[in-house]
Amino acid sequence: MTSSLNAAFPDRTTTAPAVAVAAHQLIKHFGELEVLKGVSLEVAEGTVTSIIGASGSGKSTLLRCMNLLERPDQGELTIADEAIRFTRNPEGDITGLDRQQLQRLRAKVTMVFQQFNLWPHLTVLGNVIEAPMRVKGLSRRRATALGEHYLERVGMADRRDAYPAFLSGGQQQRVAIARALAMEPRLLLFDEPTSALDPERVNEVLGVIRGLADEGRTMLLVTHEMHFAREVSDQLVYLDQGLIAASGTPEAVFEDPRCSQFVAPAA
Repeated sequence: MTSSLNAAFPDRTTTAPAVAVAAHQLIKHFGELEVLKGVSLEVAEGTVTSIIGASGSGKSTLLRCMNLLERPDQGELTIADEAIRFTRNPEGDITGLDRQQLQRLRAKVTMVFQQFNLWPHLTVLGNVIEAPMRVKGLSRRRATALGEHYLERVGMADRRDAYPAFLSGGQQQRVAIARALAMEPRLLLFDEPTSALDPERVNEVLGVIRGLADEGRTMLLVTHEMHFAREVSDQLVYLDQGLIAASGTPEAVFEDPRCSQFVAPAA
């Protein structure tokens, strides 16, 4: 089956790709704690951007803002040419997004989480087809064909009728990737996708992500896998205490003295 997703993503060698998502001066508080302090970031279509940094630097919060699981307190976010400005009204409530727009934007940006988050009462195939049917309104027949295609893509077609409890962590994460792909998003987000895996399962998931990068899919990753980030990324962003301390090509960031202590073990 040929997916419409491939046509949506340009060749990664294109000289001036369109911007898939852009954040401008995002600020996010949790109570008195300012986690993001004015972060600006662009991810071009058909490219891979990896966010690195120490625990507590704001990496996962930034990623969650990109698909609106967290709403920034201030700033602007543009997803696939649709812009949202976040402000607070006099009552202190965050404004700038209605329910229909939220659902529309989340259909364009999907996330793969650390802990897989598969529904235990659904089979592998059931997990993959649920969102395309509920969110995008696909028929069961169309969603099933799409789900089977992406399960084949991640090497899990033979486990389509299994339940998550009978899968290894690496297998569950590959199903989670297939579930995200089945939404045919403009942007894929990965929040430390190997952090919950046994060491022997890490490479099977990284291999799937590497293959997606080679296909030219647009991805934004939070990862502690320094070798992998350097190998697969077009852009590397080093986040430190809620601010971007350095960004650019992997080579430039790895050589930046501001990042030397963090990246030195993998350099």
